[in-house]
Amino acid sequence: MNDITTESAEPAVQVFPERLAILVDVHNLFCAAKLLHQSKVDYGNLLRGLTGTRQLVRAIAYVVHKPDVNQAGFHEALGHLGYEVKIKELKVFHDQEARGGTSAKGSWQVGLTIDALMLATKLDTIALVTGDGEYAPLVERLKSMGCRVQVAGFEGSVAGELARAADQFLPIQENWIFREKKFEELAANTASSPPATPTAAQGLLGSTIPGQVAMEGLPRDEEHPGEAPAMAAGAEGPVKANRRTASVRTRRRPMG
Repeated sequence: MNDITTESAEPAVQVFPERLAILVDVHNLFCAAKLLHQSKVDYGNLLRGLTGTRQLVRAIAYVVHKPDVNQAGFHEALGHLGYEVKIKELKVFHDQEARGGTSAKGSWQVGLTIDALMLATKLDTIALVTGDGEYAPLVERLKSMGCRVQVAGFEGSVAGELARAADQFLPIQENWIFREKKFEELAANTASSPPATPTAAQGLLGSTIPGQVAMEGLPRDEEHPGEAPAMAAGAEGPVKANRRTASVRTRRRPMG
C-alpha cells in the first residue's frame, strides 16, 4: 500500500491595517497657509489625503478660539468631517510694552503632547500637522516608544529640527488648500509688483507670493480669524460620522 503524502497549506498571514492618529495644530496651519500661499486649508482633503488606506483611529483638531470671532460654523464643520475638536480660549493680558497695550496667548502645546503620548501605545503611526519646532522633543519621545511619526506641513514653514526628527515629512498637497476670491485678487495685485525681498519656500506648491518671505516654525500665538466652514465640510461628507466634538474651555486669568 503506497503512502500518500499531502503538503499542508501554509497558514494565512493576517495583515492588519496601519493604525493612524492625525493631530492638527489648526492655528499653525492657518498661519502658514495664509502667510505663505494666501490660501485656506481644505480640512476634508487633508484628512483623506493623510489617511489613505490606513485605519484612522483618531483625528484631533486643536483650535485656539478668539472670543470676538464667531467660529461655531467652522468647529461644526470640522466635527462633521470626523475631527474631534478641542477648543482653547485665546487669553488676553494687559501689557504696556505690547502694541495696543495688550498681548494675546493661546497654545495647545501641552495638551497635544499629552494626547500624543497617551495614544502612542495604541497606534502604529502618528501624523503631526504642524510646523512648530517645539514639538521636536515630542517626536523623539514617540519614536522611542515604538510609534512611527510623520510630520505634515508647508514646505518652507516647518522648522528644520522638527522635519529632521520625524520618520517622514509630508508636504501639504495643492488640493489640500484653496483660495478665496479675496486671496486671488491680492495675489493678482502683488504679482504685478516686483518683490521687495527674495522669496523662499520653493517646493510642491511653488514659491510664496511676491514680497512674502517664508518663515520657519510659524507662531501659534497670533490672532486667528474663523476659517470657511463650507469649504471645511467638503463635498464628500464625513470620514467617520460618530466622531464627537469636545470643547475645552479655559478660565480667563484675572487682570491686574
